[in-house]
Amino acid sequence: MRKIFNHRFPDTLWSLGYWGTSITPQLWIETRGSDLSANFCLNLHTQELQEIPSIPNGLQWLTGLPEGGVFLRLRKGINPGIEGLEVYDFPSGERRYAIQLSQWVGLENTYLNTSKGYVDLETGKFTKEISKRVAEIKKPESPLHFEESQDEFKAFEKLFEQKFQEKIGKGMDYWEGSNKLIFSYYIYENAWKNQLRICDFEFNTLFLETLAEGELMGYHTFQCVQNTLFFIKDKRELFIYADL
Repeated sequence: MRKIFNHRFPDTLWSLGYWGTSITPQLWIETRGSDLSANFCLNLHTQELQEIPSIPNGLQWLTGLPEGGVFLRLRKGINPGIEGLEVYDFPSGERRYAIQLSQWVGLENTYLNTSKGYVDLETGKFTKEISKRVAEIKKPESPLHFEESQDEFKAFEKLFEQKFQEKIGKGMDYWEGSNKLIFSYYIYENAWKNQLRICDFEFNTLFLETLAEGELMGYHTFQCVQNTLFFIKDKRELFIYADL
């Protein structure tokens, strides 16, 4: 592994989204402070970071396109759900289109399967058939998550005590690659700490980092995309390692 990017943002890292093409993969970044939110784009080949116009509030990232991102508009009020879909071009931040949508079934490359048919996410038009369009960029490989109450967690609990002399709790995120294992887990040392440990299949430690402690622990731990590792430290600092 080799570190290719590290940047500390002034506010909390709230959302990450992968877009672009296999030749020019990009990362959309949303940060939020007490009053304002900000959006950035990071070219993953050149590591050039630029601030871009922010999308409106109330949107949640769904998936990326070659030239932008797809967002769900969340319903306001006490009842959760979605009320629409909007696509924004990057880096301009201009809205390409918006359609009403209350539910969806699944994603198939750049098509969204809904009860009314497929939505071509490039154009926003409904269609009954989809082409064999190849996705330009691979989707993130999110780790498996295990709660402390699950049997799988108890097996990890025993393993970590034997191999690393650590007593883990709360929960764990786990990812298995072709030759590496990645664990995000919690130990208590005067306060809860979120640890990131990378091992080979013999459980030899290749990398160990404390992601956060106490109130600085956030929702995001790590993701893997196209043989690249992304993780967030202390809610504000983004690290990217290639050649995973």
